[in-house]
Amino acid sequence: MPGRGRRLAAAALFAAVALYVFPYYPILSNPNEDVRLYMTAALVDEGTYEISAIRRRWGWTNDAACVDTGDDGSLVPCEGPMRQHTPEGDGRRYFSVKAPLASWLGVPGYALYRWVKGDAEPELVEALWWTRVSASVLPMLFFFYFFHGFLGRLTRSPIIRDAVYVATALGSVLLGYALLFVSHSQSAATAFGAFMILAAARRTPARRPGHGLAFLAGLLAASTTALEYPCVLVTALLCLQSLFALHWSRWIAFGLGALLPTLMVMHFQDAAFGSALSPGHLFVENPAFRTIHEGGFFGMGELQSAAAWKLLFHPRLGLFALTPLFAFAFLGVVPAFRRPGQRLEAAVGTAIVVAMYLAVIFLANWDGGWVIGPRYLMVIFPFVACGAAIGLDSIASDSARARRVAHALALGTAAASLVLSGFLSLYYPHLPPELDWPLAHLFGLLVAHDFAPYTALHPLDVHGSASMVPVALVFTLALLWASHRQLRSLALALPVAAALIAAHVLPAGAPEPAERAAVGFVTEHWSPAGHDLAAQLDRAGDPASLHRRVDVLREEGRDAEAARLERRLQGPR
Repeated sequence: MPGRGRRLAAAALFAAVALYVFPYYPILSNPNEDVRLYMTAALVDEGTYEISAIRRRWGWTNDAACVDTGDDGSLVPCEGPMRQHTPEGDGRRYFSVKAPLASWLGVPGYALYRWVKGDAEPELVEALWWTRVSASVLPMLFFFYFFHGFLGRLTRSPIIRDAVYVATALGSVLLGYALLFVSHSQSAATAFGAFMILAAARRTPARRPGHGLAFLAGLLAASTTALEYPCVLVTALLCLQSLFALHWSRWIAFGLGALLPTLMVMHFQDAAFGSALSPGHLFVENPAFRTIHEGGFFGMGELQSAAAWKLLFHPRLGLFALTPLFAFAFLGVVPAFRRPGQRLEAAVGTAIVVAMYLAVIFLANWDGGWVIGPRYLMVIFPFVACGAAIGLDSIASDSARARRVAHALALGTAAASLVLSGFLSLYYPHLPPELDWPLAHLFGLLVAHDFAPYTALHPLDVHGSASMVPVALVFTLALLWASHRQLRSLALALPVAAALIAAHVLPAGAPEPAERAAVGFVTEHWSPAGHDLAAQLDRAGDPASLHRRVDVLREEGRDAEAARLERRLQGPR
């Protein structure tokens, strides 16, 4: 197991990026974030779950539940079209449709923000930053500290351990979603947190105190569902693991821990929807979304044939396409079951991965909309990462040559993962469905034309690609850190990384009209605005609009940007 200093360094690498970049695009009005933020604000400002007053403050948002009172006094879903400009006193009540725990995790950050803000009117973007840190970044920072330590128990090689950590914490979409006020990354943290505790409990003699850890394991296992309703499958498997991993005297402590988030969910559902067992998906304001959720278990219905391979290998959605290091998990399954004393953990981890994969490929909305990566599968990421660590460890047999090969593969796939998932999810974690080849058709353009998200340097008037140099430096440092200064291994890793990145560029070809339109939307509505006019694309392909932008740039004295745009206009479109 790595020392405390090494684990702190691992967590610091994640923190350096997660606290530096702030991807925010108000044009999207991301409902996954907004509806959670609205509930957090309602809890602090109004003392209620109801978000009606907050919607009037900050504007309409999707992914809300709408509740009416029926003739018999029961609570029923609202009928008729959505009311995007809801007047006060219309008789309808609005709530978040999401599992409630993420909104509760945002309460400390938002309450601190309101204290700092004083009597001034709260601003949505400021409140969002504070709640992202409270509900997403800090929980993931805490998780990655312990996750790095757990990886040390799975492999004999520090290089493999650290390469897998870098690919997971910085080179998977866990990073991008940890920067948002959503709950996908946190559900992975709570699920694997419970798994780690239960795995450790099996090595703890029954006579030693362990009730506190058993309580925490139950708390984390149930919190997984309190963050993401479909993860009830994961919670059930973790509860099954606890029966074998814990001494019978600790079952009550585990159950009490699991009871807390369960009661929280039931209280929310009873207050909002009139029944402790009624989730908000049955009250979704958007009729199209409600139709999806009314069919099957949380929208599970017929097998979605395209989902089976796209969730694994698609350049925008695929687990192994975006984080190629995870592919070594296939090699880790058999060795995991052969390890003495670890068959229970191998069985539970494999069952969680398979169960969630099968569940998602039966979802009507399996792709998740405007996303990068398989966001409904993110709960399995740490489990797959551990399988990859075991798989790479099996390659690194006792020969020096085998170890060099394993180290080159681990570092090379980790480096590719930093580009394919790390940078992409930091820049724009809401990729339009039309973008099949985001690296080839969007990311290169963003970097080449000085697009970049908000960063900590924004208040200092540092924008564009220059503001992302610190991220590139942290990623480079992370690879050097993972290599343990074995420069030969790093040199052998470069061709591996180059080949994997090329596989996302060379087959892409020229973008189709729908892809051009999607890229045009992204660039035309980029934030922060005002620093990227020279690179904006015109969805309609009207050169005149771009020529007008040249004139505006000249008037503003931005001659260099105007010249760059003019050069692009002179070339082929």
